Amino acid sequence: MSARSVDRVGDYTVEIAVSLSVDNPDDPAMAPIVQKLVDLIAGSPDFRLSSATRTYSYSESMTPTA
Repeated sequence: MSARSVDRVGDYTVEIAVSLSVDNPDDPAMAPIVQKLVDLIAGSPDFRLSSATRTYSYSESMTPTA
């Protein structure tokens, strides 16, 4: 998720990027929690939501066979 501040520092807004990492992204309870964060930023008078995306990847450590 990325957002820009409404307030400026000199001539510039402040860019904020947030990345969330969860232990169990397949849990149905996870999406509504993350959506609440997106809605909180989007509804804030202090920030303008630039983008919000959801991606999924799976990784597992592997060892060589003997």
